[in-house]
Amino acid sequence: MSGPESLAPFREVVFDGLGNLQALKGRTLLALTGIAIGTAAVIAMLHVGHNARMEAMRQFEVMGVDLAVINPRGEGATPTVLPPEIVRALPSHGLGIVQVAPFIATGTMIRAGGAMIQANLIAAADSLYTIAKATVAQGRRTSELDGFAPFVVLGAELARDMAVAAGQPVRIGDAVRMDDQVLTVIGVLGPAFPVPLLSLDLDRSAVIPFRTARRLVPDPQITTVAARLAPGADDRATAARVADYFQARLRPGGVQVQTARQLVDGLEQQMRVYGLLLLAIGAVSLLVGGVGVMNVMLMSVMERRREIGLRLAIGARRRDIRTMFLTEALILATLGSLLGTGLGTLAGWLFAEASGWSFLAAPLALPLGAGMALAVGLFFGSYPAARAARLDPIAALRAE
Repeated sequence: MSGPESLAPFREVVFDGLGNLQALKGRTLLALTGIAIGTAAVIAMLHVGHNARMEAMRQFEVMGVDLAVINPRGEGATPTVLPPEIVRALPSHGLGIVQVAPFIATGTMIRAGGAMIQANLIAAADSLYTIAKATVAQGRRTSELDGFAPFVVLGAELARDMAVAAGQPVRIGDAVRMDDQVLTVIGVLGPAFPVPLLSLDLDRSAVIPFRTARRLVPDPQITTVAARLAPGADDRATAARVADYFQARLRPGGVQVQTARQLVDGLEQQMRVYGLLLLAIGAVSLLVGGVGVMNVMLMSVMERRREIGLRLAIGARRRDIRTMFLTEALILATLGSLLGTGLGTLAGWLFAEASGWSFLAAPLALPLGAGMALAVGLFFGSYPAARAARLDPIAALRAE
């Protein structure tokens, strides 16, 4: 047979299976719930892990993977001091670094209206704006030509908080009080991506000229150096050369150099480990749901022994009985997996929205959802189906 006639027996088995599952009602619903929860856990974890990785990669794509960070490393109780002239001379030595931006990072409190607002205080060379790809929404940015002038550039989020606290927007030329010092606002930055490699969040920062740090910081020593690699430079070799450069010029102490590519590699490795861990947790939930499917099918076999015996007595083959119960298990697992895939996708989307990420479906989510339905249905339905097929027709017909 071909065409619709060849599908008739299959349709009959499927409709018969749906009718039998509907008759079980409560037990079917519990089994569906177990499969749905297990599937949703796996799918949601896939979406969350995928979107976390994509968000991290997106930040690095915006900032560039040619970033490097240089941090002073102390020897024992003696902190390492990075002289500004040694840092600024780094690009001229042909080590694979084309631009540097030393800065001093600390915390501060800004008075706005009657409120005190916590902010990051960044005393930086003007090259930091270029390396961090910061844009200016109002006014201008700080410059080396400002010298010791009491000027400040506010981050976008910090400026909004100050405007809310003061009841009026921040304007160029406004005076702000910061740690008992009065500074003049000369600029407001546009929204900026956080730079995890540099531990820098310009949105919540107040940026002042590098030498102005003497007005607000008791011991104004360079805490971090942002750097950009030369095009085509090997990041690991460059990091080693830079470390040797400072090691030869600093007594005591040295520096620790980390590049964006190294951080990306480490991040991807962590994501793989977390992904496997989350997948294992989801698999345990799915296992519990599969056990529920097996219980439902075993109870169905016990309650339908007379039916099985009658089918065998009138000519049904044992493989037909096996197929009938296996189909019911597959239907149960498929419906649960479809429901779980939808719930897991919704959970992943809600998590992305709450985190402020752009949601992107994990490529493996839908294939894995369908694969889990097939695997759970076949694995946990095989034993009840085989048990039903092995029943003796005479004993089954005599069953109460």
